[in-house]
This record gives sequence, structure tokens and C-alpha cells, in this order.
Amino acid sequence: MAKRSVFHSSPTKDGWKVTEGGKTISTHDTQKASEAAAIKAGHASQNAGGLGQAVLHKSNGQIREERTYGADPKKSKG
Repeated sequence: MAKRSVFHSSPTKDGWKVTEGGKTISTHDTQKASEAAAIKAGHASQNAGGLGQAVLHKSNGQIREERTYGADPKKSKG
């Protein structure tokens, strides 16, 4: 089974950032720009033959939405 690359769009004290595996891969001034970058990275991971996921956070840090690219994980009650 292929490993899924997970990209988080999260707030910071200076704006927004996109991280993968705990490492910042980009910084942004707005939530919209950060979310677009996380989604683009998830699609790029899938297009490269892997699995991708974008985890979009609210301004308070809670997860607002998750999007998966490639083979979706087994459905479970949330």
C-alpha cells in the first residue's frame, strides 16, 4: 500500500502555512491561498502516482475539512 502524503493548511501568528510531515513547505498571507496550495500539493502527489490528502484547518486550528486524492481510505463513522 502506498503512503499518503498529507498536506495541512494551518494558521500561524503571522498568517498561514502548508506543512507536510511537520515541515513547512510554504507560507501564505491568507487562508484561501494556503488552502489552494495544500489542495494543489495533494493533487500533485496523486498525479505523480501516489496518494495525497489536504487537511484544511479553521482559524482556531480545528480541522474544517479533509480531502483525499487517489484511493480513498475505508469509510468510517466520524
